[in-house]
Amino acid sequence: MEIFKIRYDWYEGDSGETYLGKDINKFEFEEDLKEALIFAKGLIGKKIEDNDYLGEGYRIECLPEFYNQIIWFLINKKGYAECSIDESEYCVDDDSDEKILINKIDKEIRSVQI
Repeated sequence: MEIFKIRYDWYEGDSGETYLGKDINKFEFEEDLKEALIFAKGLIGKKIEDNDYLGEGYRIECLPEFYNQIIWFLINKKGYAECSIDESEYCVDDDSDEKILINKIDKEIRSVQI
């Protein structure tokens, strides 16, 4: 499985990132992302009545909503799985008294379900 990171930065420090996984190559992911972009652009300024998108009916009025629609499309229409990544490091080291030690350095990044 490949894991792809999608993110946005908006004004006043608002930002988001999501890790999506699927057994495809980078080219296929970029094609799916283009399709998701077209989908999301098609929702700009439209009222959604059927509550089919994101479990809510609303139109895109700002970048975070646009981003959420792209993520929703990739998960629900293209079969991506939302992932979280634990970036902890495990360092194998030899101590001065000839013992082998493993040190853990915690650094975790979690994606937020939208």
